Amino acid sequence: MRIKERTTSWCHLAICRSDPSSSRQSLPTPNLFPCSGVYLYVLRGRQRMKEKTSRRQFAFGTGAAFLAPQVVSPKRTLRPPRGTISDGFLAGLPRLMELAGVPGLSFAMINDGKLALARGFGVKKSGENDAVDADTIFGAASLSKPVFSYAVLRMRDEKLIDLDRPLFQYFPYPDLADEAQARLITARQVMSQSTGFVNWRNAKNERLSPAFKPGGRFSYSGEGFYFLQRAVEEITGKGFEGYIQERVLRPLGMTSSTYVWMKETEARVSWGHNNRVAAQQMWNARQGPRLLEIAQEWRKPLPQWRHDDTARALPLVDKNLVALPNFMIPNCAGSLITTAKDYAQFMIRLMGGIGDSLDLAEASRREMLTPQVKINSALGWGLGLGLEREAAQDCFWHWGDNGTFKAFMMGDAAARSGVVVFTNATNGHRLWERIVAQATGRDHAAFLFWMV
Repeated sequence: MRIKERTTSWCHLAICRSDPSSSRQSLPTPNLFPCSGVYLYVLRGRQRMKEKTSRRQFAFGTGAAFLAPQVVSPKRTLRPPRGTISDGFLAGLPRLMELAGVPGLSFAMINDGKLALARGFGVKKSGENDAVDADTIFGAASLSKPVFSYAVLRMRDEKLIDLDRPLFQYFPYPDLADEAQARLITARQVMSQSTGFVNWRNAKNERLSPAFKPGGRFSYSGEGFYFLQRAVEEITGKGFEGYIQERVLRPLGMTSSTYVWMKETEARVSWGHNNRVAAQQMWNARQGPRLLEIAQEWRKPLPQWRHDDTARALPLVDKNLVALPNFMIPNCAGSLITTAKDYAQFMIRLMGGIGDSLDLAEASRREMLTPQVKINSALGWGLGLGLEREAAQDCFWHWGDNGTFKAFMMGDAAARSGVVVFTNATNGHRLWERIVAQATGRDHAAFLFWMV
């Protein structure tokens, strides 16, 4: 079902027609991202709040009340202020990147359910001249989770999985054999981040045990998602990479995206950078080439590998690595590598899709965008997505943080507009905050909340 176009004011995106940082000519200026509500702080000059007000206090004290779960309505009654990405902002972006210690970034914008703009700035690796563009591949980090959640909801649409049936019934996870509460965890609780698990275990003898009754409250966990990945492999009988390529990535046109490694795209992969702007290879680049060699030796293509194959190969890649989810690829919770253009294609599906067989059932899409767990007065969590409700506007969002790669995406499903930003440095969140605030015309409560 196509949501009717809103009649509220639209943010305007002004694009330089000859940006000195890029040799390619920019696209015609589109109208972008409907914006509404009040500014949480003044965008012009980025005048911050007084230091005595902590980020957590502010997050809990602002925004409209986050109500009980309900479907987002496309109707709006307030006339929102305008936000712009001006010529001046784009011209000044390289300077901001230099000040923040971010060598490269790429972002894409969606307007009216279509890709409106995709741009790259800076370089893939500090000290070199290989420029970032719209086709540069970045570590998506936790932006991996929404894509996997979409795959799980497609399985639900095909009646392959029940979101409220204990996952242990699909896959008796050995790590949870002695955990009675954990054996009741469902796919819904995993995707709504309410399992009670820690984010990741880092020691082999570390117990995986929920800190509270699953479903009780928000508690961000990659371990929970990996449990769901194991269940999906068991249900489908397929390796994770092969299944998600077949069911999501290739069909949606995300041809530069993978949860492992593709030799044919390695020249387009960005390096990450620490807080001293020293270049470091992404996790996939450190493991991927060797895993491809092992796959050839075993005569079993990497997309066909399941967890046990990866666990067996891990000591051959690095004898010091522990066979725990946090160190393994593919990992549904964090090992996606992708481009801004690819990820924007995925985001369009969350906005109502394009009306083909690859769209989620409308009930599933709306459920994905319906709060399952409350975080604070402005934020909650849906199925694989953060949800923000404030200033008469509902947005879905997610961050990504793998240390040297920082990413963020936000969209308004009712307006079919959004933005996604990938950066290749530890301080990248300073840039995506500004880009998203400029694109939407306001600051966001999601900027003030941290997942773990």
